[in-house]
Amino acid sequence: MAEPYDRWHKSRPSAGEAKCREHKKVPSKDHGRGKRWLARWRDPEGEQQSESFDRQEDARKHLNKIAASVDDGSYIAKEKGETLLKALAEQWLADQVFKNPRTEPQYIARVRTHIIGPIGELQLAQITPSRVSAWIKRLSSTLDETYVGLIYTHLKSILDMAVDDELIRRNPCDSRTVKRVKPRRQKKPPKDLTVDWEDSEGIKQNLPGRYQATVDCGRGLGMRQGEVFGFSPDDINWLAAEKFVHIKRQIAFDRGVMVFAPPKGGSDDDPKDRKVPLDDTLSFILAEHVRQFPPVEITLPWIERNGPPVTVRLMFTSREHKPVNKNYFNYMWKAALESIGLIEALNDKPVGRGRLWEQCRDKMMHSLRHLFASEALSAGVDIYTLADLLGHEDPAFTLRRYVHRVAGSLKKARAAISLRYRSAA
Repeated sequence: MAEPYDRWHKSRPSAGEAKCREHKKVPSKDHGRGKRWLARWRDPEGEQQSESFDRQEDARKHLNKIAASVDDGSYIAKEKGETLLKALAEQWLADQVFKNPRTEPQYIARVRTHIIGPIGELQLAQITPSRVSAWIKRLSSTLDETYVGLIYTHLKSILDMAVDDELIRRNPCDSRTVKRVKPRRQKKPPKDLTVDWEDSEGIKQNLPGRYQATVDCGRGLGMRQGEVFGFSPDDINWLAAEKFVHIKRQIAFDRGVMVFAPPKGGSDDDPKDRKVPLDDTLSFILAEHVRQFPPVEITLPWIERNGPPVTVRLMFTSREHKPVNKNYFNYMWKAALESIGLIEALNDKPVGRGRLWEQCRDKMMHSLRHLFASEALSAGVDIYTLADLLGHEDPAFTLRRYVHRVAGSLKKARAAISLRYRSAA
């Protein structure tokens, strides 16, 4: 590999030519213009390449790096690194395959708003670990950590594609500095339940009557909020000796439009439906709810906003006989949490008209699924069966995310150990 070329001075001056005062060399026509030192090399195809530097030492280091990359086969042509991130991001979006049509607009919104918007005009070669770290910090200042973690996985996947296509040598997301600030997709769950059985009973009593049984759907059946809102009395085999609930739909949103859809992660080809045993006491509670608040036929598109219409008799509807508005329901839920002392309000405005509460995401309706899981495991349900009841494909995920200590667990552990010792004696 050749030495850097001095652009400001002639390498073969003619006899008698005047020298510049600063460097004591014969100036070239480019003297004082642009960067002085030119690194020149030939790529693996034999084409001449070059890049200019202010300092000779920097040009020499660059040539050494180029020589090493040519030798080990990791050389990336300079012009490839000039590809704009936004072009690669759009290509990545176009290459994705979505089983659920509602997923595509979500990906597009995240990538275009939070990746292409702030850093899309950067060339791939300009996306350094420090730039990625700064981008993460900016997003984290306004967005939830879990959501930022999801956006980060998109950027990492886009840049992995750039590495595979030999547009860059390595993914800056894999650097140690980025890994130190990388947000977690999911926060570590607390050891103890954020809402225990007594709390859930207090929440239930402080909800309007037509919504009280939603608590039983969460803590007694492990249903997600969208599944509760899409629940029909027709999903129960009321007359069977061993009753169960067939959880086969949820209410979701496709670009702002309310739709019926399979449970989370489901599609027409793989609906992710499940059956959960129905206790006689819970069966009576649900039957009583149906008696007091007769089901209402609701018609919504299936899966996506332009999907075929589907009509379902819903267990829970608003006073106006419409599907439950999740924002309004969450307001009532937070008011119930405040009533039993689990959270505090931040102002004195009325509920639903500007009242604000402290952060309580871990105490919202989804916490009842955690309660259901922990109580089931404590009662002796094995983890594989519990994963099926919750609709999880991976039992390890169920253990990591949904199992907490329940009241009396330590006493049960002590009793179990004592029993073993007594049996041995």
